[in-house]
Amino acid sequence: MFSSNSTAHLPNPLTPLAFLSPEEAYLTTVTTYASVAALAVLLWDILDNVAGDYRLVKSQLNISLIVYFASRIGAIGYLVGSVLFSTTATGNCVALITIAGSWCPLAFPCSAFLFLLRLRAVYNRDRVIVTIFSILWLGLLASSFFVPLGIQAAHIGPTKYCTIISVKKSAILGHLTPLIYDTLVFVAISWRLCRIACARPSGPQERLKVVLFGRYLPAFTKSILLDGQIYYLTTMIGGIAVAVLELGPGIPIPLKYLPIDPYIAIVNIMACRVYRRTKLGLIRESEISTTAIDKKHAVHAVVFKNVTVTSGDTIRRRASFEGSASTIPEVEKSDLV
Repeated sequence: MFSSNSTAHLPNPLTPLAFLSPEEAYLTTVTTYASVAALAVLLWDILDNVAGDYRLVKSQLNISLIVYFASRIGAIGYLVGSVLFSTTATGNCVALITIAGSWCPLAFPCSAFLFLLRLRAVYNRDRVIVTIFSILWLGLLASSFFVPLGIQAAHIGPTKYCTIISVKKSAILGHLTPLIYDTLVFVAISWRLCRIACARPSGPQERLKVVLFGRYLPAFTKSILLDGQIYYLTTMIGGIAVAVLELGPGIPIPLKYLPIDPYIAIVNIMACRVYRRTKLGLIRESEISTTAIDKKHAVHAVVFKNVTVTSGDTIRRRASFEGSASTIPEVEKSDLV
């Protein structure tokens, strides 16, 4: 218990930050600003895409659309709880941080599920790959339940304001699992896109150019690759920041918690952006599905009929393709030799 004598020497005993060291007070303030900013950015993104979301609802209600909105609700729920934890005076810090963290099993898996749907569209005829990544997604879902169980909170001095006092390794695992999962999905999709390059890349350097810059890829396939790269890049940067700060020794607790809220907001925004662009027809994933690729790579025999030789250096001919009829324009004699 803090007595009146113990708080008399404080410059401003009415603020909870007065009961922290100057360094802890500064880091706590920065972390609070980061939480508020993350919530504001996510709300702005939702409002900015209301028209697109309305078109999605009008089109057709299915499981992917339900997951899309569930990911939004989970991210908002977590960020609202985090902001309330950092800015309001409550009587039970443990209950508040547990409620805020309880939104993670909804936010993390749903955002990752949108990326799983992307992989499923590309590997629509490869049940082994889809099954493997579905099992990995279940592992991500299980790990997300460790987040609300691994964060401990307490009151700041005699006040009713709260602060985080420890983050267990189990919670860190829940924060980093989406990064690992998204990395595997991104590699799998990139490998599939490399297989349908317009020109077969020769050597590891040429293959790397396909993965990084979309070289030799058709326009729509390149759009899918670049969108995936943007999504993965944001996830990677946020995930690395979380990993470094949470796993680094001697880092203050407020600083460990600093990147988590922006990380959740950015990952949700990018995952929903990719899904929205695909669903609204801005990107056609069906063009790179296993079925579509097999059709494009099918070879049709050409049978020439009624060949007529005319004066001059050209031959006019009618041709019929196996399965469909077509007319071939003028060609040079040398083309038939």
